[in-house]
Amino acid sequence: MKYKDAISQLQTMAIKKGIDYRLEHLQKPLQALGNPQHALNRSIHVAGTNGKGSTVAFLSAIFQEAGLRVGTFTSPHLESYTERIAINAKPIATTRFTALYEQCAQAMTHGLTEFETLTLMALVHFKNEHPDICIFEVGLGGRLDATNIIQPSCSVITQIDYDHQAILGQTLTEIAGEKAGIIKKNTPVITTTTQAQESLDVIYNVANKHQVPVYTQDPIAVQKDWQLQGAHQGVNASLAVKAAKLVVPTVTAQQIKQGLKTAMIWGRFSQCEYNNQTLIIDGAHNDQGLRLLQTNLANLTSWATCKIQPVVFGIHRSKDLETLIPKIKALGNTFYYCNFDADFAYPLSSIVPYFDEELKAISLNDALPNNDMVVITGSLYLIGNLYAKICRNWAYKVSIIS
Repeated sequence: MKYKDAISQLQTMAIKKGIDYRLEHLQKPLQALGNPQHALNRSIHVAGTNGKGSTVAFLSAIFQEAGLRVGTFTSPHLESYTERIAINAKPIATTRFTALYEQCAQAMTHGLTEFETLTLMALVHFKNEHPDICIFEVGLGGRLDATNIIQPSCSVITQIDYDHQAILGQTLTEIAGEKAGIIKKNTPVITTTTQAQESLDVIYNVANKHQVPVYTQDPIAVQKDWQLQGAHQGVNASLAVKAAKLVVPTVTAQQIKQGLKTAMIWGRFSQCEYNNQTLIIDGAHNDQGLRLLQTNLANLTSWATCKIQPVVFGIHRSKDLETLIPKIKALGNTFYYCNFDADFAYPLSSIVPYFDEELKAISLNDALPNNDMVVITGSLYLIGNLYAKICRNWAYKVSIIS
């Protein structure tokens, strides 16, 4: 089998199976694969609405500074599925990815979704490679997420907010209940003091039932030399620091400091130079993410003082336009909509009625707006489509926040 064939089969799995989040579907395949979830050395499980990817990046960088081999399972990817399964931030080879897919496909008895299959592949890979520590990012929710079959050394719950309400619930209490579903016996829980009280109440209630401690962390100050910028990264960094200390008590202050500095995940308030323009790229795809982006832009004098503030955005069909578009309109004063995918993105005709001012269409192949600074946001799928085009010519730029 070729890599492209494995991807093609993966992408049809959810359609064939439908959406069914019961973890029982994983039991027989896991047994057939030798229960790789029991072979992990140490692991950390990260759930939440926003900040999961950045928290994983901080953790991975800190542990690598401590000389550990770190396996990470994350989603979504930007350019290649191989990004989702990595060791020391290096994606697995396409040949290895394909072999893992074939091995897991043979173990399936009832068929699984794309994400469930990828989770099995990551577990088998980590069982074979024996990294010192593995970090698993929840795909959706937590309680019924495929990653919830692991028994982690600690659980981390990042900021909780409204997203995927059709699946997770309409209230913060309901959504937090799904996120808190990763809490297990003998596993301490780490979350942030910036969490809404109703979310904190749920986390404490579930933790009390399992008789495990909850560590609430205050945000730490984001430093100018960090690659991950934006005030919100202080929340994610604080969670990563506490988790690192809990799981690897020997980690030093210098290793933590250097890890926080070097941690990187593209498309999270990334600032880069491209064709003599400064691009601010943020995959803000829900209410809270866009509010954070607005705050970060307001703190960026070079953007706040721009006469023309062009915003390029795309929105996934699963999102609520009534909620997101007012937040997007608050980011700038000139707007370009990109229909990044005929199947997954809203068409331009759905977006135009929300704009009194002119809304320009832009395609993935078009030149970006001619301006000193441009914001690109709205969907990680859009960010991923632009990644290959931009990343080959980009130079990361820090310390432009002033």
